[in-house]
Amino acid sequence: MASFLRPLALPLLLLAAAPALAQDHAHDDHEASLGAITVIHAWTRATARGEDAVVFFEIENAGEPVMLSGAEASNSARVEVVGATMGADGTMAYQSVGAFQLPSGAFDFDPSGLGLRLNDLTADLKQGDHFALHLLIGDGELEISVEVEAADTVAHSHAGHSH
Repeated sequence: MASFLRPLALPLLLLAAAPALAQDHAHDDHEASLGAITVIHAWTRATARGEDAVVFFEIENAGEPVMLSGAEASNSARVEVVGATMGADGTMAYQSVGAFQLPSGAFDFDPSGLGLRLNDLTADLKQGDHFALHLLIGDGELEISVEVEAADTVAHSHAGHSH
């Protein structure tokens, strides 16, 4: 009888795994592409209206280096490329660095390095919210979805999905 069930085992396993596989691919808002550039897992911290927020993400550049000249968001007065520096009081501060050349390969915009600062938010950013951010890359524009994490988050949460 065991030999009779063996041919059914693989289809049953695949059927059982289908919901998990669908969940992995149900997070299309975590990834956006423009030509050779792919941006993954854009996130920021919950922040109050009128404050500044910094957006972080992973970039994969399968082509030649290209310039990231800035970004635009409807929920802030201005967006700029910033770099992290340690202040005299031991707190992290972000200074404008202007346009940034994205190298070939993988590169992270993370809390201890580069980010995109949204200046003077026009609305609260609440944990669980998402908003659109338009990256100005080379001669193009890439719309990404930014996930708002908890105010004390130090890295993007992969809870609920795996990549």
